[in-house]
Amino acid sequence: MSDKMPQSANNANHTESISRQLRTPLTDILGMAHLLNDTVLETDQQEYVRAIMRASHELLVSVDNNLDLVQLDDDVLGVREEFFGITEALLVMVERLRPSAKANNLELSLDLAPDIGTKIHCDKSRLSQAVYNLAAHLIAQHTNGALRIAAMIKEDQWGDTLCVTITASAQKNSLAETDNEQNEALDITRRLARLMGGDATFSAEEGQSNVGQLSIRVEKPEEEKDDTPQAARILVAEDSRANQRLIGLILNKLGHEFELAADGLEAVEAVKTSRFDMVLMDLHMPHMDGMEASQTIRALDDEVAAMTPIFALTADVRPEVPGLILDAGMDALLSKPLDVEKLAETIQATMNMSRKRQLKLVKSA
Repeated sequence: MSDKMPQSANNANHTESISRQLRTPLTDILGMAHLLNDTVLETDQQEYVRAIMRASHELLVSVDNNLDLVQLDDDVLGVREEFFGITEALLVMVERLRPSAKANNLELSLDLAPDIGTKIHCDKSRLSQAVYNLAAHLIAQHTNGALRIAAMIKEDQWGDTLCVTITASAQKNSLAETDNEQNEALDITRRLARLMGGDATFSAEEGQSNVGQLSIRVEKPEEEKDDTPQAARILVAEDSRANQRLIGLILNKLGHEFELAADGLEAVEAVKTSRFDMVLMDLHMPHMDGMEASQTIRALDDEVAAMTPIFALTADVRPEVPGLILDAGMDALLSKPLDVEKLAETIQATMNMSRKRQLKLVKSA
């Protein structure tokens, strides 16, 4: 019996070795660039760092494509499936593509079907690579217009299919490359999609929108249970230092993150500048009370922020209070002193509701 490895295995091992040697320094470059990007930089320095990140991402994708091409040819490429958040994955993908789109003067947007759900089961890295390849190809081929990425899940008798449609409504880029490298990336995208039970198509018609479509077979969780522990990010609007400390201790114990606002004005500003899963709003605060703060939040132009669930915190037991807080746009009332078990149940019940409501409103990252 021969001890020699098959030539295909040698090819795959050699390419994987080279890929690993390249990926390690590339990962270091990207990591340091991300850290540098989080520091205080001048405008031109920020542009330099973003250029480094963009070039590193593109080189990393090229390395992965070359590795996949050899492994696909040798039938040794495997699929590593996992449950992951599809919304977050696509938002990250949009951010990776945004610098390239901006360089070609393309407005980049992401539209998610309201019922797309929060998690799917498939090969996350291969899906991300396929979407990136298809979108990057369209970005390179177009300028001065818009690129829209839309995602939805279709159900049929054989299961669930994630469908991603990328539409370029823009001018053809006269400087775009049309060499074998572009065709190779599209070929890899098709083969990756077929490996995952789907397909990829690309249509380019003169004078019309160019469209790339990707379909992948996925699985959705059988049921998203509302009582599954989830960490929430909560804004606590409370002027009393004692109550701030008490609520903070409770939320820490329950495993949630929180930020504090000492009055209604600070609460409104926090919601405008950050994303929260919910707000715990004291009714009686200086400068702006909880009622007015809630009404101001509901009137924000940012629809996602405006829909943040708000729960009133009050020791006021007057019978008209529940009606008043609903008129102010709040979702419900939590009485002081806080019942820890009820607060925990309220947070967990709100998490799913909050994410579903925000998914409907996500348009661009």
